[in-house]
Amino acid sequence: MVKQSENILIEKHQLHELHREYEKYLSLFTHYPGMMFSLNRNGLVTNMNGFGEQFVQQNRDSVINKHYTEFIIHGDRKKVQEEFRKTQAGQITRLQTTLLHVARIRVDVEIITIPIYINDNISGAFSIVRDITSEREAAVALRESQEKYRLIAEHTSELISLVNVEKDSVIYASPSHETILGHSPHYYLGRSIELDIYPGDKRSVGDLLKSDPLDPSPAVVEFRRKHANGTWLCLEDRATLIPTGPGNERTLVVVTRDITEKKEAERELKQTLKQLEDMKYALDESALVSIADKRGKITAVNDKFCQTSGYTEKELIGEEHMILDSGYHPQSFFNEMRSKISNGEVWKGEINNKKKNGDVFWVDTTIVPFLDDEGEPYQYVYIRKDITNRKQTEEFLSTSDKLSVIGELAAGVAHEIRNPLTSLKGFTQILKSRLSNESDQEFIKIMMSELDRINMIVNEFMVLARPQAVTYEKANILDVIENVLTLIETQAILNNVQIFTRLIKTVPAITCSENQIKQVLINVLKNAIEAMPDGGEIVVSVYMDSTDILIEVKDNGTGIPDHQLAHLGEPFYTTKKKGNGLGLMISRRIIQNHQGEITFESEEGLGTIVSIKLPLDLHK
Repeated sequence: MVKQSENILIEKHQLHELHREYEKYLSLFTHYPGMMFSLNRNGLVTNMNGFGEQFVQQNRDSVINKHYTEFIIHGDRKKVQEEFRKTQAGQITRLQTTLLHVARIRVDVEIITIPIYINDNISGAFSIVRDITSEREAAVALRESQEKYRLIAEHTSELISLVNVEKDSVIYASPSHETILGHSPHYYLGRSIELDIYPGDKRSVGDLLKSDPLDPSPAVVEFRRKHANGTWLCLEDRATLIPTGPGNERTLVVVTRDITEKKEAERELKQTLKQLEDMKYALDESALVSIADKRGKITAVNDKFCQTSGYTEKELIGEEHMILDSGYHPQSFFNEMRSKISNGEVWKGEINNKKKNGDVFWVDTTIVPFLDDEGEPYQYVYIRKDITNRKQTEEFLSTSDKLSVIGELAAGVAHEIRNPLTSLKGFTQILKSRLSNESDQEFIKIMMSELDRINMIVNEFMVLARPQAVTYEKANILDVIENVLTLIETQAILNNVQIFTRLIKTVPAITCSENQIKQVLINVLKNAIEAMPDGGEIVVSVYMDSTDILIEVKDNGTGIPDHQLAHLGEPFYTTKKKGNGLGLMISRRIIQNHQGEITFESEEGLGTIVSIKLPLDLHK
């Protein structure tokens, strides 16, 4: 009886333990965070947990006694059944397949199937299902990405290498190595990153292996590497350290670009810039350079331009080049120039310019239009060379040629005039001896003086033919002016011209050729009278400083244009209809021989001022 009671207690205990194990199983089955179902040996579903209902979107009762392959896509059913047979043989199987929801939605899953043993016999199986849709999508994306990178690596023109940092060993080299360096990719595998590097560049390349893993930016280095044919190429490495892999080994991803052509282009560009700099220096040293925009406004000038013109850079920027116009050239000259350069043609010519201080200067000018893509000028470069000295030399040579012709003419004319002049002078001396009236004697004196002046003019003609000695004596310039005004008074009255004087009371006598100075003054006064056909006024003034006497003859006549003013005194150049261009030329030569200076100022419509400067002390 006691033994029977003990057996009953043991059975109850066993039943209790069994119930506890069942509770554990039930808890696991119920609360497992994934789909779990049980199958009998025929593959029919005998139970499914709550997560399974959510997963297949069906309740438990509608699934019980259905064959589990009904939830598998048709193409995988044979494979799944084969794996189930292995489970029935006692194996734990794992496979990936695709489930079909009731709404025909496909879900990628991994199924682990475990055999169920009862009394050492397999009575069915447990299947644990895990959704691997995201993993598969990630895996597909990874494979696609790897394929893309493989295609890029195999078809890029750049070199791609993977380097084991710890071993300094190349573990991958792209096919482009053979195209660029002449060696197949296998040549580099297992070898150092410094292979075939120029000795002087090895250290900088080797430093790539020491890249800071915390720095996300790629390390960049330029170096030279030997081609299979023995030549050196210029390359650029961009290296990035990727995270540590198995065995704590780091991998360096190196993208190498051939920059040989770039370096050559940089070298050529540097050389070109040096040449341009040298050319600019040469231009700046030898020429006046300026740049104007398409509107003709000055945008840049060099120092020589400023030095020659007298304007500062600030004064010139924004102005047109007409700021230098001297008035020498007619408007048609500039119209033709603008027309040519606006059509994209280069213009070349000589221009007479005016400095800020009023002095004129000549420049040999080249204007080069810079054209845009449509062939329209967007700026103009002016290159000028100062040719003032050359123009003066040409003018001197031209004057010399004219003087040579004048000299030949003067010799003949002087010879023809001198003979009758001798007769006139002889008869005048006879009249002087016969006439006793005081007023007659005064007229005779004037006639003799004028005959002497004519003779001196003839002598001047001879000077043009061959130099002659001139007698310089002391003379009072006020007396000379008074005599000249007496001679010219009749012509002034006939032309309705009044002559006023502004003379200082006393001046020292100067050394001069009195007749030549008279000739100059008469010439200047006659020109002033002829410039006032309707009458007017002439003011003759005399000033003096410590070294010179200044005679100024001012009229209020028609004036002289600027472009003619510069040519006064040139042989055969005249502003008068019946002039011959010799009067002012001879006058200028006389004053120059007296170590003096004659200048002209004039403004159209207002009149002309002729200034004659003579030294108080003439050094002969």
